Amino acid sequence: MLKGGVGLHKKSESNLPLVSIITVVFNGAKYIEQTINSVLNQSYKNIEYIIIDGGSTDDTVNIIKHYENKIDYWQSERDEGIFFAMNKGISLTNGELIGILNADDFYLPDTIKNVVEADQAYHADIYHGDMQYVSENSEILSVAKPDITKMKERPAIFHPTCFVKKTVYDKAGMFDTRYKISSDYDFLLRCLGKNFSFHYIPQTLTCFRLGGMSASCASNIEGYKIMKIHQTGHHREVIIRGIKCYLKTFLKKIIHLGRDK
Repeated sequence: MLKGGVGLHKKSESNLPLVSIITVVFNGAKYIEQTINSVLNQSYKNIEYIIIDGGSTDDTVNIIKHYENKIDYWQSERDEGIFFAMNKGISLTNGELIGILNADDFYLPDTIKNVVEADQAYHADIYHGDMQYVSENSEILSVAKPDITKMKERPAIFHPTCFVKKTVYDKAGMFDTRYKISSDYDFLLRCLGKNFSFHYIPQTLTCFRLGGMSASCASNIEGYKIMKIHQTGHHREVIIRGIKCYLKTFLKKIIHLGRDK
């Protein structure tokens, strides 16, 4: 196991609450540097940055090492998946607010400043905002706005934009590692069920690169299980979406094979 960083020693100051950012990564050399720089270059400076690497075999660790004098803590070892790693990161934090930034996504320069200002004004439990979809080359594709009233139907709050009070994790628990793709959806539904307060910040907070597991057909299967457990009343609808997704994928393969002949 490799460990590094300047050490977990930061704390909140007067009018400058400590904000902890966690990045979980595995073989993410293609985008991890952009992710790291988006945290290090924030206009708000009282940030604790933690990176949990799952034992990458590409150049990820070398990139992290290049920035380790600016990263508070990082480690690289094999783990049991993305949400296991997120829980590990959360357990290491000292911040009042915790954001989780995926290894192929990035924040805008004022993201954390905007969240802290909102917290000082509204004192909510969870903050969230708009999510900007970007291409592989970071070109802006579209901006998605959340709708908390639709959470029983789909993940209508975007977890990559969320900043959660540490006290929420203490009371609601962390991510359920039985889910490999959609545990963030389960977590947010739990928070809604426990009546934690959500505050919407009407600004783009996170740039989300399209692709990955959350966009896969398998996410619909987990979504079905989560919706059924939380009794949202919409679990049958997600099964229909899943069937359509698999059919669409199957037809694409058939067409591709036909063109190759």
